[in-house]
Amino acid sequence: MINRLIALAASGVLAVTAAFAAERQPEAEAFIVDLVTELRTNAETDGEGSLSVRKTLEDNLATEAIGKFLLAGDAAEGATDEERRRYEELFPAYIAAAYAEEIGQLTAREIQVKNSLERRPGDIIVQSVLVDKEGKPRADIDWRVRVLEDGELKLLDVLVERTSPLITRRQAFSARVRDEGMAGLLAHMEEVIAAGSVEAVEG
Repeated sequence: MINRLIALAASGVLAVTAAFAAERQPEAEAFIVDLVTELRTNAETDGEGSLSVRKTLEDNLATEAIGKFLLAGDAAEGATDEERRRYEELFPAYIAAAYAEEIGQLTAREIQVKNSLERRPGDIIVQSVLVDKEGKPRADIDWRVRVLEDGELKLLDVLVERTSPLITRRQAFSARVRDEGMAGLLAHMEEVIAAGSVEAVEG
């Protein structure tokens, strides 16, 4: 009897979770459409790596989750409290600067949202296709949207042909920390932010 009640309760939770995910999927699709539109407008007006593109990305990326993913394992073990604080302080501007040009290049093309699905509770994959000027599909692009605890939607990852740039970047972070220490990684982040600012101003 107890096992049956537990099973019934579990099925109820799953049903509520599934309903929640289905309810948020249209919102996630609209979020991506709006984000792509804003990024395209910014890129056309100010340039692909511009300050406006970077600001839009910084406002819409799940920077806390991405930052924790990239600085993980051996890369994080030797960091001091001050280095971690500095990393968290720099990361939003860094990841926006690092992604500005490549995401700007994607959103400069026509992107058609096709579908969405729940990857896991709180994560929604918005599936889209990049098309050429003739309307022919050229690449599959999956936008991984994170539903935060307060219900806000943020972009966690962009996969082109099922490949995530975060894996490569995480490996690069680990290698830099191994070779240059946490101080080397922080210096690199500062350089990326500064270079992006100079390019945006000069452009």
